[in-house]
This record gives sequence, C-alpha cells and structure tokens, in this order.
Amino acid sequence: MKNVLYTGHFLAAHRGTVSPSERVAHHLQGQGFRINITSTKKSRYSRLLDIIICSAMFKYTINHIDVFSGRSFLVAEIASLVGKIRRKKIFLTLHGGMLPEFYQRHPVRIKKVFKRADKVFSPSLYLKRFFEKEGFGVEYLPNPIDLAKFPYLEVYEPANKLVWVRAFSPIYNPTLAVETLLHVRQVFPDCTLTMIGPDKGELNKVKALMHQHHLEEAIEITGPVPNEELYRYYHSHAVFLNTTSYESFGMAVMEAAACGIPVVSTPAGEIPLLWENGKDMLITSCWSAESMADRVIQLLTNRYLANEIRQNARRKAEKYDWEEIKSRWIEILKGPDNSNLNNQN
Repeated sequence: MKNVLYTGHFLAAHRGTVSPSERVAHHLQGQGFRINITSTKKSRYSRLLDIIICSAMFKYTINHIDVFSGRSFLVAEIASLVGKIRRKKIFLTLHGGMLPEFYQRHPVRIKKVFKRADKVFSPSLYLKRFFEKEGFGVEYLPNPIDLAKFPYLEVYEPANKLVWVRAFSPIYNPTLAVETLLHVRQVFPDCTLTMIGPDKGELNKVKALMHQHHLEEAIEITGPVPNEELYRYYHSHAVFLNTTSYESFGMAVMEAAACGIPVVSTPAGEIPLLWENGKDMLITSCWSAESMADRVIQLLTNRYLANEIRQNARRKAEKYDWEEIKSRWIEILKGPDNSNLNNQN
C-alpha cells in the first residue's frame, strides 16, 4: 500500500467548506493508498509548524502539495524542500486565479518550487495555459464534486431571489452583488439577495452599502453554511451570482450548477474557458453591476432560457463527479512515470 501525504489547508472542521484536496484525500482512502493530511490546524502558524513536522517525520512516498499564491505559497516552498531533501516524490496542484500575478512578481520563488516537482497539475485550464506559456509542463486534472450532496432541482419555480456564496473578501467583490440587486430591483422590486460565507474584510463595506441604499430588508447575510446544506439555498433561489475578480476553477459555481440554479458570472479567469455563454451560463463582458443585472433580468423574465441553461449546466457538472475522475487520480498516484515535467532550467 502506497503512503501519500496531502499537504495544504484542510479546514472543513473550522470553516464548514471542504477543499477539493480534502475531498480527494477522503475518497482515495481505501483505494490502495494510506492517506495522511496536513494540516487541519486553525491557526496559520500552528498549521505551518504542523506541515513542517509532517513533511519531515511522516512516512510517505508522495507528497501532494496544494499551491496557492500570497502567504500560502510558503507552504509549497517548505513542504517541497523538505520532501526533496528526503528524496520523496513531489506532486504539485496549482490553485487560485491570482497565481499568474504572483508569478510575475516572484518568478524565482515559483521556479524553485516547480523545479523540485515530479509532476505539476491544475484543475484550471486558465492556470495550465498560463504556466505552459512560461515553459512549465502542467497536466489538467479537474476538481471533483460530490453530486450526491448537490441534488438536481427537477421543478424550477423559485421566487425572485438571488444567492451569492463566497467569502466576504475583496477578490470576490461582494459589493458587486449588492449593486446588482439594486439594479434588478428597478425591474423586480420584490427581488432579494442571500449572501453566504465568512467575513474576510469586506462585510462592513457590504453592510454600509446596504444601509446607504436602504436594502436591509432585501438582503440576508447568513455567515458560513456547511457544504452539505448549500443545496437547500440553491433550490430556493432563482439565480446564483458569481462576482469574483479571479477564478481558477470555481467549485461553488460548479456545485450550484449541479443543483440546477442558473448562474450569472463575471468573465474571471477560468469561467469563459469552462463555461459557454448563453448555453450553460450567462457571462458578462465586464465587472459591471448593470451588466450583471441585465443578465439576471433575462433569466427572471425568460424561464425557458433559465431552464435551458440550468439543464445544460447540470450535464456539465456531471462530468466532474468523483466517480468520473477517480480513475485518473488512482492512475497518477500508482503510475510508474515520475519524470519531471518542467522545462525550466
């Protein structure tokens, strides 16, 4: 049985949201692998210390490391260095739509980490294309979803309610969702918005905007909701708003689509590569509340279009179910080919 260490932020117990790698690690347990994960610690510094200890002390053949930009990149730097010193195989999975900008600012740091890798993967065609242009070999390996947790709504007859599911962070533009509602209510005065997710610095701005436009009665802020409970919101709302500035895969978008709620999204990162405007999603050409609202109004006005989009989106989501993807993961972890895929010197 092969020992595999999964290194990243496994914080479902604290945040209620299961990360893609957390989901993969859970599914691979008992598939011919002994899986350990690091780290589940809530504190950033405790988590980093735990990752160092596990990378240095645990028995493993492969260390699969999630790679994010910003301060989180330090995890990949340390874990890959420790693993290479121990002569372990290093598999990297690239996440986060801000990685290209991070690479532009810190090319030397990223090249060092990539050079240690035996394989580099990404669930994002956007990231794959960017790093291939920079001379790195990146395999596309999409994130899996658990379709059983996101049942499809057969009968679509919701009220005029919008839902937004992200962290209240600048990169996810929560204020754009509020501004979109403001424009939609000019046509549908009864329209409301539910906002779900933890505060990452923007919640007070959202509340101030709500107060400024007298939207306190029209907007509900729930805080975080456990992943397995989200389908209830998707089934009771008419449109999912995706207002992000960066997108490397869009797990929340895919899960919403699986439930049968049509999505209106900005053209961030992966979105126009993974989704087809007018077929399985409505995608704006810019980050404008007016543009977002126009597409929401299209869906609220034309239920035939809404049904077409949500049905096509569900069919796409089915391709990303774990049962469709697991054979590729098993093949990768069991496979004999561990040659370095990177062309950078």
